This record gives sequence, structure tokens and C-alpha cells, in this order.
Amino acid sequence: MAERTWKDKVIAWGDQGLSYQAIISKSRVWHIINKDYDQLKAYIPSSILNKDNIKPIFDHILDSYLDDTQKKVVELVKEIKEKFNENLSVSVIKRIRKELGLIKSLTRYGHSVRLANRAPRIAFCQFHLDKGTMFTAHCFTDESMVQVNSKGRFVFVRRGDAYRRVLPRHKHPACLMIWGGISWNGATPLVIIRRGTKVDGGVYQTMIH
Repeated sequence: MAERTWKDKVIAWGDQGLSYQAIISKSRVWHIINKDYDQLKAYIPSSILNKDNIKPIFDHILDSYLDDTQKKVVELVKEIKEKFNENLSVSVIKRIRKELGLIKSLTRYGHSVRLANRAPRIAFCQFHLDKGTMFTAHCFTDESMVQVNSKGRFVFVRRGDAYRRVLPRHKHPACLMIWGGISWNGATPLVIIRRGTKVDGGVYQTMIH
């Protein structure tokens, strides 16, 4: 694929496994400064019959993904047909998505806070920020479960290699929980809790102390 800007070249070098030191070497910086990059034309789908619909369709696709990052392409096909009376294929919408700078990435998850709890939590945090609370007598703890299992969503195999696409997944994988805390005085030692361990009040107090 042609490189539009120097950023594309830097990204390509990173994808090749080059370190930051190698990327900013004198020769590669000279290469970036002196290279004439191809000026590619903006993608205009020929399947959009009414050219006045091009920008609204692009905006609709972008807004859809800004609202729902897991939006299905088949849903966009239907929406564009109903809203703009244009018949676009899945491949065309994927091309538009790429033109808009939307890339495929692994999903990351964060803690979800219910709407009913958001305002009280913000008020609590703002109160202690204004008060200057330092939490010198508090210990913040968290835990993480570790399993011996394959969790990746994607694999890289050769075309037609159906066997290597299937990874073993154990029904009851070996697992353990790692617990740790941090306070004004520093971090606590990590505690490893194995499967079947009953953590009651006494055990938890021992972990904290």
C-alpha cells in the first residue's frame, strides 16, 4: 500500500519490529525528510449513485462507530439503504471505514459504574479533593484471576490451515488469584490464593496485616 505521510512509514518500520532507536537513526530520518510521498486521491465509491450522498454517508458511518465501536457492517448496509436509498456492499463500507481512519483493534474492558451510582461517586471524590484528604490510614486492594488457558481473540495461520485455527480450551483450567494492596506506607506483599482456598474474615485480616 502506498504511503500517504511520513507517519505511515514510521508505522511500517514499527510493524517490522524496529526499535525506537533504530527508527530515529540518522539514515531513516534523512529518508523521511527527502522522500516524496504519494498523494492518493480520496476514495469515492462509484456505487453511490447520488454523489450528494457521499459526505452524508461517510458522516453516518463515522458517527455510527463513534456511538458503537462494535457496529456490524450488515446493519450499516441496511441503515444506508433505508436512509439514503443507496445499495452499498459490505466491502464498500469496509473500504469507507478504512478511509475514515477506523482500524481494527482488540477490545479492552474497564469497570462499569451504574448511572445511579455515578453522581454519588463523583460527589464523594470531589468532597475529598476539596478537603485535601490524603488517605494516610487507608489501604486500597485489588485482585486478579490468572488462568492457564488461551484467551486471544485472533490467530495468525496460513490460508486453509483449519487445524491450527482451533486452540484447546480446558473446561476447568488451573487458576489462582493474586491479591495485593497499596497504602500511604507503600505496597503490600503479593498474596497468591489457590483454587479451593476459603478466604474468610480471619484469612483476609492476615493478608492485610
